[in-house]
Amino acid sequence: MNIADLARVRDEDLAGEPAGQASGAGARALMESIMATGREPARRGRVPLRRAAGLGVLAAGLAAALVVWTPLGGPATEYANAAVSLRTGEDFIEVEINDPEADAAKFTEAFRAVGLDAEVRNAPVAPQDVGKLVGPHTEGEFPPGTGITIHTRQEGCRSAWCGRVSMPVGLTGKVVFGIGRPAAPGELWSTPVQADFYADGGVVQGYNPRGKPVAQVRATYERAGIKKISYVVMWLNPDGSGGGYDVDAAHVKDDWPVEGAWRIASDAVTVHVAAPAGVPRDSLPKIDGPSRPAWWKD
Repeated sequence: MNIADLARVRDEDLAGEPAGQASGAGARALMESIMATGREPARRGRVPLRRAAGLGVLAAGLAAALVVWTPLGGPATEYANAAVSLRTGEDFIEVEINDPEADAAKFTEAFRAVGLDAEVRNAPVAPQDVGKLVGPHTEGEFPPGTGITIHTRQEGCRSAWCGRVSMPVGLTGKVVFGIGRPAAPGELWSTPVQADFYADGGVVQGYNPRGKPVAQVRATYERAGIKKISYVVMWLNPDGSGGGYDVDAAHVKDDWPVEGAWRIASDAVTVHVAAPAGVPRDSLPKIDGPSRPAWWKD
């Protein structure tokens, strides 16, 4: 999602405070006045083309740093507990995750203490994404022309996840952050892994399916133990952009070229296929594809 005209934020070191304490009378007042609300989440849409999404392999560690811009203003307030440390400014919140495996209630406690209507919940992910940020999922309305952007920082990152989550001033409703937990065998992942981008996320080590015919990719994955293969057919423009949607395997020909593959569970892969020139755009029957887990719900 894109966001227009973001203000600038300086990265600053968090000032140390005793665990579980809010600094300043304003923080304590916020802690006493915050009330939780909940709504139903939003909808799924058409699948956009995502070439090498620029994610990269992130180093593991005990702490993660990110910056959240919030609709809240006011003077700086600080709060810390065993799970997370927060510092708010005029239009942002700096977050340092102290323990990705801490109970989700500890994260929620901290966000509400600084006045953000936010919760943090556990989300099932691939082994390499355990402890990393998932989402956030937002409920409510955005100001016109705005959205949420996520910037991942790899250089100098020694944490489970480093980066910035930017939200516009004027956002209403709850924000739900996810912290990755190990998915059970066969459980769908909250964040699919691009098999031809992440070497350690591929079904077959070193195997890049891009450009290969569907039949070859399917046979390779089945030999590797993949039990469920779904397909998204993409209609691509000359510049590489485009879009597509889920299609039943019966409508996908063996000789069509594979555009990419996403591992969505330990035993499941979604293969993105480029529609040949002779297949009119949006001409194939559309089906519902595998549903990602709604980790942001109770």
